[in-house]
Amino acid sequence: MANNAVLIRGLDRSLYNKIVGRAKEQGKNVAELVNEAMRAYLNEGSVITPNVLETKKLVFTGSVSLSKSDIFGLHEELGPFQLENSGLLTLDKDVDKEAFHRIERIHNTGKLRVPSQVHHLALLKVGHVHGEVEKY
Repeated sequence: MANNAVLIRGLDRSLYNKIVGRAKEQGKNVAELVNEAMRAYLNEGSVITPNVLETKKLVFTGSVSLSKSDIFGLHEELGPFQLENSGLLTLDKDVDKEAFHRIERIHNTGKLRVPSQVHHLALLKVGHVHGEVEKY
């Protein structure tokens, strides 16, 4: 297959950026995900809407603890999701790399407690540290 660049005018930059993030999470490149979406559209005749890629946001202002099974359950129910914390959010000791891949982003202005073995992943998901991140 020839490697020819394709210019797509009018592409929604926000959707494209979400696809880039999703591709990284899945260990794929953008072309693979776009090809999959186009193939599904042509084969199934389904309509692909921008809402498919919208991320749900869970907002915590109190004290909340999430386990690995909580994160998997949320991802199963919501699809991609973000955590917004202005209180105390503790990720239990069983939260691992696999669970972290289910969280798209963490916006933390409170205190975020994460297991030491995944502390670096929490920092990647948080991006800019506005609150406190504690490893335990």
